[in-house]
Amino acid sequence: MSRIHTTAIAHLKINEKGVSESHTLLEHLQRVADKAATFADEFGNADWARVAGLWHDLGKFNPQWQEYLRKSNGDYQEDTDGTD
Repeated sequence: MSRIHTTAIAHLKINEKGVSESHTLLEHLQRVADKAATFADEFGNADWARVAGLWHDLGKFNPQWQEYLRKSNGDYQEDTDGTD
């Protein structure tokens, strides 16, 4: 049976110990939004840049995209019958 993940991820990577580490999508979007706002504040557009940062990866909330991220990075279990 496939695992059901309730936390959306932005990225997965294998650390030096061979363990999969995830970067949550929410944390990723917030960090990008903060960084974009900081850069854009110089020319008075921090608010617009923050929105763009929050929205730039919204498509990754799609369950099919989440499955792709996990499957392509090794954090995936096939169903017991061997199908994807």
